[in-house]
Amino acid sequence: MSKKSSKKRQPQAEPKKQETVAFGYEEMLTELEAIVADAELRLEDEEAA
Repeated sequence: MSKKSSKKRQPQAEPKKQETVAFGYEEMLTELEAIVADAELRLEDEEAA
């Protein structure tokens, strides 16, 4: 009798979680203001064209 060699299962690699930077209220507000200012400039450029 021969024994079948069973392959051991490799543990699946867990997907690495991306570390998110925790923004405080002031940082989020600053980013939002920058986005709005950029959007306003784009609108002005589009309207001028």
